[in-house]
Amino acid sequence: MARTNRVIVIGAGMAGLTAAHFLNEAGIETVIIERDTRPGGRIMSVRRGEDTIDVGAQFIHTNYTLTLELCGKFGLQSDLVEMRSNDMVMRDGRAHVIAWGSIRMTAISLWSQLKSVRQFAPIVKRRRSMALDGWDELLELDKLELATYARLKLNQESLDYMVRPLTLTYSMSEPEGISLAYYLRALYMYVTSGAYCFRSGNDVLPKALAHKLDVRYGTAVTSILCDDAGKVGGVRTSEGEFECSAVIAAIPSPALLPLYSGWDGQQREFLREFAFAMMPLVLFEGRVRDGVTYWGGVLDRRAGHRVSFLTYPHMKYVGASLPRYLLAWPLGRFGEELIELSDDKIIEAVTAELRKASPADVNAIEAASVIRHPHTYPQYRMGMFEKVLRFKTSEGRPSGLYFAGDYTEGGMIEGAARSGQKAAQRVVAGSSCAASPR
Repeated sequence: MARTNRVIVIGAGMAGLTAAHFLNEAGIETVIIERDTRPGGRIMSVRRGEDTIDVGAQFIHTNYTLTLELCGKFGLQSDLVEMRSNDMVMRDGRAHVIAWGSIRMTAISLWSQLKSVRQFAPIVKRRRSMALDGWDELLELDKLELATYARLKLNQESLDYMVRPLTLTYSMSEPEGISLAYYLRALYMYVTSGAYCFRSGNDVLPKALAHKLDVRYGTAVTSILCDDAGKVGGVRTSEGEFECSAVIAAIPSPALLPLYSGWDGQQREFLREFAFAMMPLVLFEGRVRDGVTYWGGVLDRRAGHRVSFLTYPHMKYVGASLPRYLLAWPLGRFGEELIELSDDKIIEAVTAELRKASPADVNAIEAASVIRHPHTYPQYRMGMFEKVLRFKTSEGRPSGLYFAGDYTEGGMIEGAARSGQKAAQRVVAGSSCAASPR
C-alpha cells in the first residue's frame, strides 16, 4: 500500500474534532471521516422556529478546562450561559424540587439524608483522584458494585431516590452493575461544579471546531487497512479507500470492533464488553402546563414509570425558549427495547408512559420528532476502570492505530476532548510527518 503523511480520524464527535484540531495546529494533514451529515456526535441541537432545543448533551461543567479553552479559541465565551435551574425527583406522586448542586435530597427521610454523608468519605479520602485522569487510585472502589454498596452503606430509599436519579441524569445509567468509583466521581462533579450551556445551542462548539477542518460527511468507514508489515496504511469507506500513515479511531467502542479483524484477545474482549447507553429521545411540542419550576424531573421507578426523566427546555435558563417543549428520556431496558422500533411505535410507547407520569402535559402536547442515540454515554460497569487502562496500553497494535473517545477518559464532553488532544499529541510525538505549524 502506498504511503502518505495524512492522518485519518474516524468520527466527528468531540474526540475526533479535537484530535483533528490539534493535528491541524501541528501542521499535519488530517481528514475526518464521519458517517453522519453533521459534526458533534451526541452533541445535537434542533431549531424550532426561533427556539433552539438541545437534544443530546445538555450542558458542560464549569470545570471543563480544555472544553472551555476551545470555547475561548473560537470566540464562544459570550454565548455561554450558566444554568441555575432546579431539578426534581418524583416520589409517591409528589414532586420534590432540588436546587442545582444541592445534596439535600428532600425525597428521602431526614435520617437517610444524614446517612448519605457516608458516601462522601471515600471522596474526601481520594479527592485528588476524582479528576478524569485519576484512574489508578480508584481501582479498589471500581471493584464494588454501586447498587449493593448503596443498600449496605445507605438504605433502599437512598438508592431509589438519591443514587438512582444521579446516575440516570449524569451518566444515563441505572445503578445496578455500575462501578462505585464511577458514581463517586460523578457525585464529586455534581457537588463541586456548575453547568454551562450555549444560548445558540450546544452544537455551536462542534460546528466551530469542524468549520476549518476537512470533514467528509455521509461517509462510513467499513474497515481499517494494514500493509504487509502490519502497519496501518488506510481505511476502506463507503466512498472508496483513503491512504494514511496513522488512524485515530474516535468512535464508541462498539462501533470500533467490526472495523479491524486482527484485534488481539484482550482488545476484542474489551470492545465486546464495554457498552454505551442507548435510547430514542422523544421531543414533544405544544403547550407545557403552567407551574413547572424545574428543568429536569426524574420519575419514580418504584411506581412503575419506564421513562427515566423529563426535561423542560424553557427552564434551562431565563429566556431559553418558549414554554412549548418537553423531552422524554427512556433509558435502561426500556430504551434498549425501543431503539430499533419505528418512530410511530416509539412515540406510541413513550406517549403511553407519559400519560401515566404527567397527564397534565400529555393532553396539551404531541410528539414532534424522535432522535435516536445508539451510543449516548459510556457505561462504566464494575471493574471497567482497570479494563479501560489495559485497553489503552494496547494502543499500537496494530502500529499506527490510536484510540480516542470519551470512554477512554472517564466519559463526559471534557473526557472526549481530552482524549482527542492526547491522541493528537501521541501521533505528533511518534510521527515523522509533523511539519512546521501553519
